Amino acid sequence: MAPTLVDTSGIVEADPKPPVLWIHGSEDVIVSDQSFFDFCMLGKAGAVPGWPGEEEAPPQPMKQQIRDVLARYRDGGGEVTEVELEGCGHSPHVERLEEFRTALLRLVTG
Repeated sequence: MAPTLVDTSGIVEADPKPPVLWIHGSEDVIVSDQSFFDFCMLGKAGAVPGWPGEEEAPPQPMKQQIRDVLARYRDGGGEVTEVELEGCGHSPHVERLEEFRTALLRLVTG
């Protein structure tokens, strides 16, 4: 989602800063840097007639945007743990339940 429409960067200013755990799959086709769920990526691929081009409607590099916000959160004193599950898609809590559970319990139990 375009940061102009959904801006989650406010987390950077949170006080106090709770720990953040981002668990995601390496093969997620929905939240990715080249997601075909992104209308502008479809435009870039030629699937959207009249797409105005990257200058006006750039595809959103979703994972990179998330990493950028979380890096700013970390730089501001927050604790961030990223767990990328290799070969996993959009639903790590379903596809890789034990690894998901382990990472989550590690966060909440210390």
